[in-house]
Amino acid sequence: MRILSTKCAKTALICAVSVRVLCGGFVLAEDVFLEGLPDVPQLEMVTAFEGEPMIFDTPSGTVAEFTLMLSGTAEEAAKAYEAALTGLGWACVTESQRLTCSREENRLVFTKPEEGAPEHRIILRLEPVE
Repeated sequence: MRILSTKCAKTALICAVSVRVLCGGFVLAEDVFLEGLPDVPQLEMVTAFEGEPMIFDTPSGTVAEFTLMLSGTAEEAAKAYEAALTGLGWACVTESQRLTCSREENRLVFTKPEEGAPEHRIILRLEPVE
């Protein structure tokens, strides 16, 4: 077994810190993915789910909807998910109050709840690309 030199260890530490800083501190919670969505990470800022997620299969693919409770705002969550999902091969586009990410035959849509709902939540919907 080969031990890293001090220079290599310092470089590795700098890289790890840089990734965290460049990604705005939004890191995955130990590679945890949302239940039922193995390609969508559960970020540390997701503190709970509101209600039961709706997940069902259709002839064209799976449809699912989650309301995520957050430690930050919906805008912060959208930015964090855009960074995390882009790194996992999703193509993301931000439009007004919505983030849409597509990959293969699936689309993820993140939206803020309707007016008057508490700030610290976001709705995530998975749907097949038509």
